[in-house]
Amino acid sequence: MRNEAQTALAQLSEEALHTLILELGRYALSVSRRLYWRTHNTVELPGGETVDSIVSKALTKVLAGERRWDPQKAPDLKAYLMGVIDSLLNHLAEHRDNRVLSAMPETGSDGLRPAARSSDPETALLRKEQAEHDAHVLRLLIEESEDDPMVVQMIRTMQDGVGKPGDIAAALRIDVTDVYNAMKRLDRKILRLRRHLQATQNVDLRGGHENARA
Repeated sequence: MRNEAQTALAQLSEEALHTLILELGRYALSVSRRLYWRTHNTVELPGGETVDSIVSKALTKVLAGERRWDPQKAPDLKAYLMGVIDSLLNHLAEHRDNRVLSAMPETGSDGLRPAARSSDPETALLRKEQAEHDAHVLRLLIEESEDDPMVVQMIRTMQDGVGKPGDIAAALRIDVTDVYNAMKRLDRKILRLRRHLQATQNVDLRGGHENARA
């Protein structure tokens, strides 16, 4: 099947292609600024991604046909690429690496964020399981942070939906510099916890394989 995106991009001049990439980069940054990142940086994102790498990934997916652009349905290729960028950034923001070990989202009595509730039983079950996993990891993170009361206070504040350093500082009545320092300590604790969880998971997997062989 003909790849319309390849044809359209090949017809662009070098200057037009450069302009398109710059515009996509600016758009990706504007979307990134509306999302919460555990890195506290809207350019350097979790998982080793950056705003530029997301733009490159969007172009690659469209050119490779993983995301197939149909000019009959979506005449504007740039708008279609923006949609792919939206999808990639939102997926990255929702990924466990960013959500579970970072900001503490506001939840309802059922453990789900209000926006995460769904009438689809299967989706609701998956999200409930994810929420339970998130709550378990949060408990472990608080236990890991018991030696640092300020970090624990910051985690509790983030649970209440306060995510920006300035807002956290105001809520805790401390200097914003202290918040940034506490965030660095929190990141180190998150890294230790994540390594522990990964090691535990690997042991469980090895045990499962050994049991299967037995």
